[in-house]
Amino acid sequence: MNDPVAFWHEEHANFAKLLNLLEAQLNLFHRSQTPNYALMLDIMCYMSHYPDLLHHPREDRAFEMVKQRIPALGGLVDELMSEHTIMVQNSAQLVSDLDSVVNGAILPRESVETPGREFIAHFRHHMAREEADLFPIVAKTLTASDWAAINAEVKPVADPLFGANALQQYGALRREILGQASVAAKI
Repeated sequence: MNDPVAFWHEEHANFAKLLNLLEAQLNLFHRSQTPNYALMLDIMCYMSHYPDLLHHPREDRAFEMVKQRIPALGGLVDELMSEHTIMVQNSAQLVSDLDSVVNGAILPRESVETPGREFIAHFRHHMAREEADLFPIVAKTLTASDWAAINAEVKPVADPLFGANALQQYGALRREILGQASVAAKI
């Protein structure tokens, strides 16, 4: 990982693809179609695992280091780190609701659509703030030894969806993403 901030940009682009796919499924409600709940569950399982277990803890550690060196950024850093905690809670509830639907429960549409749209909007806003307000400062402030310390504390983990050795459980989701990319390339 030569440039960790560039890697975070890549991860954000991947997360955006998933948010777009989730949004497309939610939009089916308004065309009197049924979304693919299993696909939505796969998206949310990934979004509640990989970002929460690796991406956000690495960001949190880097943000803390920046906050120590530039105390004036403390409010922004604390706010963004607090949003990571909120995203964990929101994604867990959405995963639970989608899992219930996939396993036969009948829930009102709003119990999936409203939290789904809120999750998408919050995650997009959060990524935009990080990209604009903090990533440039992180890139300028942290040294190679800082990144080594972060790697020692938060061990790198292969991305189970976008990584070279994607997990089988995300096979359908991976095919859907590749299909979306193929359609976009033809346009």
